[in-house]
Amino acid sequence: MTLMSTPEQADRPARLGMADWIGAALAVLAESGIEAVQITALARRLGVTRGSFYWHFANREALLEALVAEWRALNTGVMLEAVADTGTLEDGILALFAVWVDHTRFDPRLDQAIRDWARHDAGLRATVASEDDARVAAIADFFGRHGFAPTEAFIRARVLYFTQVSYYALDIGAREPLAERSGYLGAYFRAFTGREIDPAAAQAFLDIHGAAERDP
Repeated sequence: MTLMSTPEQADRPARLGMADWIGAALAVLAESGIEAVQITALARRLGVTRGSFYWHFANREALLEALVAEWRALNTGVMLEAVADTGTLEDGILALFAVWVDHTRFDPRLDQAIRDWARHDAGLRATVASEDDARVAAIADFFGRHGFAPTEAFIRARVLYFTQVSYYALDIGAREPLAERSGYLGAYFRAFTGREIDPAAAQAFLDIHGAAERDP
């Protein structure tokens, strides 16, 4: 005798993993903002029922918490890794530049979407401030390891980091091709560090990133 399956059982073969829901929600957040991150719309986007969602999350709030955690792991984590255990000043600065021009590693749209969301959420606003502090602290520590006094290291880290945040916020990349921005590499390095970049290190960076077809 064939037993009729319940709706929950019928949904099991098509059930997606938690990472699928988080990935879809991050994409919607970056494209359309936090108000567009809704369970029904996500289920429609993924081609499954709402029941699939509840295998992994108790409610929408649990999904939103997961989005913030993923943003922290991705966009902050990649910066901390870039400046960790660097052999030279060029190594760290160029590793940060490499992160910022490669949007498969650092997603500026997601970063801006999180900041837009935080304008209307006091708790998230505090989290974003904490993440900004962590990023600046990591860059300041990097400068300190390469001979800069604490206050100067902190200010240079702020200038470097907040210049990049503003670059994304003002959408300068829409009117400045990467090839043009790459031509400013030496000047940027001098402005951020007060030192001249090693020509060999600059050329190695440009050989990899200067002609890449990516948004700056």
